[in-house]
Amino acid sequence: MEKFMKTAGGVGIAVVVLISLFLIPVQANAQLEIKSADGNSSIKFGVLGQFQAESLTTPDGKETSRDLYLRRFRILFGGNITEKLAYFAETDSPNLGKTVKLSDGSKAKGASDAYIQDAFFTYNQSNEFKVDAGMLLFPVSHNAGQSAASLLGTDYGPYSFIWSDPTTSRVGRDYGIQARGYLGGNHFEYRAAVLQGVRGEDSTNPFRIAARAVYYPFQHESGFFYAGSYLGDKKVLGIGVSFDKQDDYNAYGTDIFLDYPLANKDVITAQVDYTHYDGGDFIADFPEQDVLFAEAAYYFQALKIAPFVQLNYNDKSNEGLADRQFMQVGLAYYAKGQNLNVKLGLGRYSVDNGEDQTQVLLRVQAFMF
Repeated sequence: MEKFMKTAGGVGIAVVVLISLFLIPVQANAQLEIKSADGNSSIKFGVLGQFQAESLTTPDGKETSRDLYLRRFRILFGGNITEKLAYFAETDSPNLGKTVKLSDGSKAKGASDAYIQDAFFTYNQSNEFKVDAGMLLFPVSHNAGQSAASLLGTDYGPYSFIWSDPTTSRVGRDYGIQARGYLGGNHFEYRAAVLQGVRGEDSTNPFRIAARAVYYPFQHESGFFYAGSYLGDKKVLGIGVSFDKQDDYNAYGTDIFLDYPLANKDVITAQVDYTHYDGGDFIADFPEQDVLFAEAAYYFQALKIAPFVQLNYNDKSNEGLADRQFMQVGLAYYAKGQNLNVKLGLGRYSVDNGEDQTQVLLRVQAFMF
C-alpha cells in the first residue's frame, strides 16, 4: 500500500501540472500547408508530441521506477508532387529522457538521435489501385497498422510489434513496394507488398511477401494508416486477415475492428486481433508463438471522456517458454479530439512464474497535421 501511495502521489502531481495544459486555447485541425499556383503540388507540415509520466515496479517487485519523458516527438511532412503522386515522411526520437540501461550496466537518461520513421511515395492511379514505395508500415494486424496519433489506449499493445526486430524492421517499418486499393464500392480493401525482410549475407535471401484483405460492411478506413478510434466521425466495422512470409518464416492472423457511433453521438469502439508467428529455421531465434490483442472503449461525446480497457496475451507454450500478459484500464479526455488529449492508464505485466509489475502511466498528446 505504501508503494502504491508513493506512486499515486507522484503521478497525481504530474496530473495537476499536465491537465493545466488544457486551459490553453487550441485550434483543432490546424494545418501548415503551402500549395503551388495550380494546386497540384503542395507541402504540409505537422508535429506529434506525447509527454509521459510513468511509474513501474521493478522486475523483482521491490522498488518502483519513475520517469518523466517524451514518449514520441515527431516532425511530419507530406503533400503532392503531381496530381497523382503524393509523399509522406516523419521523424521520431522515442523515449527521450526515459532512464535506459547502457551496455556497461549503468543507467542514464535516453537521448537517442532522431531518425526517419516513415518515408514513402504513393502513386494514386485510382481509388481501386494505388502503389506505395519506400519505408512502409505493413499491418500484420490492425493494431500494428494504426497511427500513433489516434491510438485508443495509452499505446500499442506491448506484443503488437514482436516480429519487428526478427524481420529487421524498425517498429514495423520495412523497405519495399505495395499495391493497395478499395473495391466493391469501398467494401473491400486489399494490400499486397514485397519487402526487404532479412537480407542475409550478400543480400541473397528471398524477399519478404505480405498481404492483407479487409471487408467493410459500412464505411471503410481510407488512409494509409488505420485509426484506434474516429471519435464519431465514421461508422466502421472492419474484418481483416493478414499474411506475412519470408522463406520458412511465416505469420498469419485475423482481426475485427468496430468504431460505431450511437444515436446520442456516443461511440462504442472495440478491437480483437489474433496473430500466429513462426520463425522456422530462417529466423531460428524467433520461436513459434501466438499473440492476442483486445481493447474497447466507450466515448461520451458530450463529456469528451472515454474509459478504456486493453488486454494482451503472448503465448509461447508450444516452445515450452513463459507466457506473458498485459492488462490496462484507463480514462481518456479528448479536449480537442486527437489534436489534444490526455490519457491515464493503470496496467499490470505478468509473466508465468515471475513477479508481476504494476504500471501507472499518464500521457498528454499534442498533434497537428
